[in-house]
Amino acid sequence: MIVRETLSLVPGVSLASSTEGGRVLNGRVQLTLPPLSGSVSATIEALAQGEHGPDELSELAGGGGLAQVAFFHNLLEALRAHGVLARSLSLDGALIARLSPETARGGGVSPRAEMRYQLSRFAFSRVAEGGSQLETPLSMSRVWMGTWHGPALLGVLATPKLPAEVAEAVPGVPPEVTAAFLGMLLEAGALVEVNAEGVPVEREALITWEFHDLLFYQWTRWPRHAKGYGGATYRFRGKLPQPEPKPRPPGEALPLEKPDMARLERGDSSFTSVLERRRTVRNPGGKPLTRAQLGELLYRAVGLRHADLDGRDQKVARVYPSGGAIYETGVYTIVRSCEGLEPGLYAYQVDEHALYRIPARTPELAELMQMAADGMALPAQPQVVIVLTAQFARMAWKYEVMAYSAMLKNVGVIFQTLYLVATAMGLAPCALGSGGADLFARASGLDPLVEGSVGEFAVGSRPDGGPG
Repeated sequence: MIVRETLSLVPGVSLASSTEGGRVLNGRVQLTLPPLSGSVSATIEALAQGEHGPDELSELAGGGGLAQVAFFHNLLEALRAHGVLARSLSLDGALIARLSPETARGGGVSPRAEMRYQLSRFAFSRVAEGGSQLETPLSMSRVWMGTWHGPALLGVLATPKLPAEVAEAVPGVPPEVTAAFLGMLLEAGALVEVNAEGVPVEREALITWEFHDLLFYQWTRWPRHAKGYGGATYRFRGKLPQPEPKPRPPGEALPLEKPDMARLERGDSSFTSVLERRRTVRNPGGKPLTRAQLGELLYRAVGLRHADLDGRDQKVARVYPSGGAIYETGVYTIVRSCEGLEPGLYAYQVDEHALYRIPARTPELAELMQMAADGMALPAQPQVVIVLTAQFARMAWKYEVMAYSAMLKNVGVIFQTLYLVATAMGLAPCALGSGGADLFARASGLDPLVEGSVGEFAVGSRPDGGPG
């Protein structure tokens, strides 16, 4: 069996010539190299081909003398530092695994024979590029696996193992392959050491992190996903039609009264006063919220001021900003106690300033209201819960990587706007930190992958005694 480790440029990184006679590496970042000697230039070409090991590359650079070998090794370090170098592991010509990009440690990580290792609780594997790929939010490096060997070794590492035990557990995998693969996992941050008590050893800073929280945080920040990050990419243009704004619901509209904005501008509290008085009020008053109050709150916080329709692009004006001016957020209200409205689920139609009754499953609505009460640590259910939804495809059609992150930022903007308006109106506002997306989908009949709940906000009349 022939086991080889080779170096190459990271997939997706291209090599071109510069106008000054040097080389340019185009990838996540652009790296311009100065004019190189013949031997070092040959090693760069060899890296682009990806079929040479470290010793072979050094020998190739050695054609220009020892000084060129030293220069080449310094160049390798620079390539590693810029994240454009990958290392591959093959067995009898079959690509078993590829570490991409190589870290600054540059293959200098080897498992210790006396140490037990286990997969990190932050590591995960998914289908990618015709194989499987191991990733972790702890590192920019990923381990791509093209054969059965890597996944089989990963299965063994679900529990603490010595390197020798890992090698013995999977027949047909040479010890050299196991050692090299474990080195890749260590370099990618996918393995943790296990102490004598059988407890994985983690950095103290990781103790409070949950897997999904850390993954979401790291994978929606640059440079973990530089491709397509930070601006509109329109990646589905020409592939999928641009999602249109959601049509109005069927049924009869229940119009809401628009507040007299001119009167409010003259007589409302000052912005500073409202901002300073803003509080979360969990305990509502004894009187129910009124339909007029709910209508005023919705209009002032999320209502439409005007809209210009240009094909499928909807240019709207509201009092709160929205990423890309898309305004993908939908507004629903679950009513338990509101004078002038029957209990139930309503969709708020912004262009009409009206509510539409949604035929909803009553048990699910009751459970949603109880979930809200539990989240507020109250024995009684709130009077009204405003449910914010996201029409996911509308944002994802324009943006990638950061689309869902932007939707949640929009929810935060609306929460603060609701807080300020409710404070100015003398109502009891309370943003909720939890909600049931599947439960709301069953109650409303919405497909949660098309339009799902992403935020909940309780509101009621203010208690006579002040903030709760």
